Amino acid sequence: MKEYNQKRNFNKTVEPKGIKKSTSKNRFVVQFHKARSKHYDFRLEFDGVLLSWAVPKGISQNSSAKRLAVQVEDHPVDYINFQGVIPEGNYGAGSVEIWDAGDYIPIKDFKTGLKKGHLSFCLNGEKLKGVWDLIRIKDENWIIKKNKNNNIEISKTRLPFKKINVQLAELSDEIPAGKNWLFEIKYDGYRVIAFAENGNVQLMSRNGINYNKKFPLIVQALEKINKENFVLDGEVVSFDENGKSDFGLLQKNIKTGNNDFYYVVFDLLAENGEDLRNLPLLKRKKRLEKLIFKEDESLVYSDFVENGEKCFQFAQKHGLEGVVAKKKQSKYLGSRVCDWLKIKCVLRQEFVIGGFTTTDKNQVLSALLVGYYKKNELIFVGKVGTGFSENLKLELHKKFKKIITKKQPFSDVLNIKNATWLKPVLVAEIKFAELTKDNLLRQPSFVGLRTDKAAKDVGLEVGFGIKNNKS
Repeated sequence: MKEYNQKRNFNKTVEPKGIKKSTSKNRFVVQFHKARSKHYDFRLEFDGVLLSWAVPKGISQNSSAKRLAVQVEDHPVDYINFQGVIPEGNYGAGSVEIWDAGDYIPIKDFKTGLKKGHLSFCLNGEKLKGVWDLIRIKDENWIIKKNKNNNIEISKTRLPFKKINVQLAELSDEIPAGKNWLFEIKYDGYRVIAFAENGNVQLMSRNGINYNKKFPLIVQALEKINKENFVLDGEVVSFDENGKSDFGLLQKNIKTGNNDFYYVVFDLLAENGEDLRNLPLLKRKKRLEKLIFKEDESLVYSDFVENGEKCFQFAQKHGLEGVVAKKKQSKYLGSRVCDWLKIKCVLRQEFVIGGFTTTDKNQVLSALLVGYYKKNELIFVGKVGTGFSENLKLELHKKFKKIITKKQPFSDVLNIKNATWLKPVLVAEIKFAELTKDNLLRQPSFVGLRTDKAAKDVGLEVGFGIKNNKS
């Protein structure tokens, strides 16, 4: 908005001030501007601003006509409703009136299109209806023309929701019996919800982090799906040479930029404007399989079996994390419910890092001090001193230096030698043998940091206590 504001004196003009606003709407406007030279201004709402072009001869509805469109500075979103007179002596002096307005559907990703200099979109206005292309020819000069294949079928369907609470599984130490359950492998990666609307894909973590930059090939694969909109629930993973999902390998690939990622999809929550969350799970799974079947090798349909014992035995034999049991008729409620159960082969969960220790031998990092939240208190569950390479210790120490605090974050008064306390903002995945009667981890080992989960959301999963100790 800097260029826009520099050109205007808001004490003399009634135009709106240039303030970037967060918006998810796809509106457009064509304004007839009777300035020194009469022209039309074409504006598309995108990423909090109005992308703007001056079109001297206006937008033609003839697909054989090409019109020059000169890109000008971005305008504020509020300009979309502006009509009036810009006084003499001011930039753009003259009258402005709205010639047409409505909304649009981006046919291809706009961020990519702006970089490449080719935007395609479907306009739905009072006068302009159909598909147009904006193509850059040099510098700020573009041409705008109606697409010859103007009968592309694009409905106005929209996603029924753009934000959800994910469905979580309760921890169980028993495999449920009966014909009402289906069983899936529990994958070891990042939980990701994919929102796709008219070619625009957003990969979101359960705590609202956008993962598009981390997993660009998955975004591209989802963009190829020939559906106007859909919402998927799944896990982004990396597979080792044995076909086993490996959280450590996933983090390594993210760090090195090796795009060896797969999106294992296990639920379909919306499709073509229809909210599917109240449908039985089995129906959602069948529609999901049709949606992504043979689409792209980086998209994996999470299949299921109906024999829980055999599924769990398979997971144990191949060293997998565990299995997830789901009721076939369950709805997607967006909470932690007993309709979904997880049965783990190895005990592991997230814990909050509240400090670390050093020794004469390990002066960078000897052990992590970890805990979980119970209400607003951080409960200490012990030290984690294994699972680190020397390089990993150095990497963690760099992160720790930024969050060192004098205040002990745990609710218990701890007297731990050579302890350095940290602000409780980092989350670690820890595997362990059991949680003892004294509420301490036995044989814990560090697996990796979790950036997809907020520290305040980390509680103790039910099932790690006394019941486990008896087995």
